[in-house]
Amino acid sequence: MALCVLLPGLAWAATADTVAADRTVNYLVVDQKTVPFQIVQNGRSQGGIVSDMVAAIFEGTGYRVVSQVLPVNRLRLAVAEEKVHDWVAFDSPVWNSFGDKGEMLPHPLLTTRHIMLTCNPGLPDAIDSVDDLRELSIVTLRHFDYLSLNRAEEQGLFRSVPVDRYDAGLKLVSLRRADGFIEMRSRLQFHLERFERGERCFREVDVSQVIPDYDIRLSVDRHWPDEFKQMVARRLEVLEKSGELARIRQRYVSDGPSGAQ
Repeated sequence: MALCVLLPGLAWAATADTVAADRTVNYLVVDQKTVPFQIVQNGRSQGGIVSDMVAAIFEGTGYRVVSQVLPVNRLRLAVAEEKVHDWVAFDSPVWNSFGDKGEMLPHPLLTTRHIMLTCNPGLPDAIDSVDDLRELSIVTLRHFDYLSLNRAEEQGLFRSVPVDRYDAGLKLVSLRRADGFIEMRSRLQFHLERFERGERCFREVDVSQVIPDYDIRLSVDRHWPDEFKQMVARRLEVLEKSGELARIRQRYVSDGPSGAQ
């Protein structure tokens, strides 16, 4: 399905940046787990922060954006085995999800911050180190990289409670069957606004000392020509300077501390 998002007031003129090419951009979308960056309904891409940004980047360029929706592990495997070509996706330098198969562009789409949602009144407002998580039960998303938190889990510092769905994790916390749910603030905020089950006891705990803020960037197939990569980078810069990237972000979630999400 091609992304077709019209952005009022943002008309791209025919300049050197406009690429007259009869080519398809395969936009890689993770099924279900990356809301609000990517929103999927019934197997189809239905917008989201990154999806709307990708639509804006390619609007008027002559490129057709086609969403390829896959579970996270299958998506990474498809890239690793080069079963998908001419792709773009979101990534982060701290993940490097696609290794040498992709090239990350320098301009960040957004900066993300991790928090812990908890209903445990005994927890502090901020976690200063992984040692503060000792003997707690912590919900995380299965198959996702939580950096130093993963290493602490491997050492048995806390009890990990992996889930496949946000609502399942929020329910465990609301029922006090887990001490907290650690994830990106933007993702938890988005799902919490739609969570209707259990007690509304949630509060945010800052875990930025355990998982520091980091950038989310656009990654592109390394086989794209340099002209394509440069065009995408320029479009991103223009969108940022015009305030369009900020407007897209604010459609879905509010900014956290220092603009992090």
